[in-house]
Amino acid sequence: MENMPATKAIDLFAGAGGLSLGLKMAGWDVQVALEIDADAINTHRANMPEVRHLCDDVRDVDFAEFKNLGLVAGGPPCQPFSVSGKQLGMKDLRDMVPQFVRAVKEAKPTAFLMENVHGLTTAKFRPYLESKIRELRKLGYDVHWKVLNAADYGVPQNRLRLFIIGVPKGIPFAFPEPTHGPHSEGQVPYATVRNAIQGAPVDTPNNAKVVYCKNPILRKSPHAGMLLNGKGRPLNLDGPSHTIPASAGGNRTHILDPNGELTAYHQHLVAGGSPRVGEAKGCRRLTVRESARIQTFPDWFEFSGQRSRQYSQVGNAVPPMLAKVVGNALRLALFESHHATEEPLIV
Repeated sequence: MENMPATKAIDLFAGAGGLSLGLKMAGWDVQVALEIDADAINTHRANMPEVRHLCDDVRDVDFAEFKNLGLVAGGPPCQPFSVSGKQLGMKDLRDMVPQFVRAVKEAKPTAFLMENVHGLTTAKFRPYLESKIRELRKLGYDVHWKVLNAADYGVPQNRLRLFIIGVPKGIPFAFPEPTHGPHSEGQVPYATVRNAIQGAPVDTPNNAKVVYCKNPILRKSPHAGMLLNGKGRPLNLDGPSHTIPASAGGNRTHILDPNGELTAYHQHLVAGGSPRVGEAKGCRRLTVRESARIQTFPDWFEFSGQRSRQYSQVGNAVPPMLAKVVGNALRLALFESHHATEEPLIV
């Protein structure tokens, strides 16, 4: 890695630093982080003080200043394409995918890595995705994309995310094969919520009440459907978590049911029992630190701002472990190609 001519990286829409941290663990030298949210950039700065931090609107930045980096990386705001949002796509003022393309065009990096929600690949937005990929290919890159589930790579969370990778023409790249899965498939078993949160640092409790909903919606699993008010869901302690949302903090925060109260309630409803009212005893919601564990942030990683903003930073982040896996695959592709050709990998 040390002999590669261009290993320096810039992280756009950097948030609290999940992608930056993962890339650093994969051997990339993240030099610059750009993020408009003050709390998020303060978190990034506190945990990675060696990085140059820019609290700016990406639209105001001239990326020619960062020419010939090894990597332009970033996760443009996902709300325009999220299946849980209004899905306005390119009509949403928060759509910053064109700005990511502009950054690549102006900075001319060796490679790029863009992350977003899998909703961008659905039929509604697929033409838009393909148009942006064509733009990136015209800049001189071979472009590869794939939706990955973080749980398949050791993250204790089912989290589908789109990764778009650009490498110099002729450089082979393949997304990493899953390392984790169900016991029956002979892979390392999925990481579990139980193991992830065991011994998590003591943190301020989440006081949002866990209340039975008036008209429960049943599914086969007690961890699906809707048994409780709000969008937080009971977690299966012995499997990966539901996706940690940026909207957590109140009743959208996922729920721990260590005594199996909700499992028993689910069985009660399936058997024809009447819905309950009031609070679900013995249940509570995830703390920030537990949520960070499920996102694979290390315990030393501190979050800035009010508690609600900390939940948002955790939920908005790329899981560092997933970023490491993808960043490492990209680094190895460029590194191995460089040594095979002994030519500089500069676009």
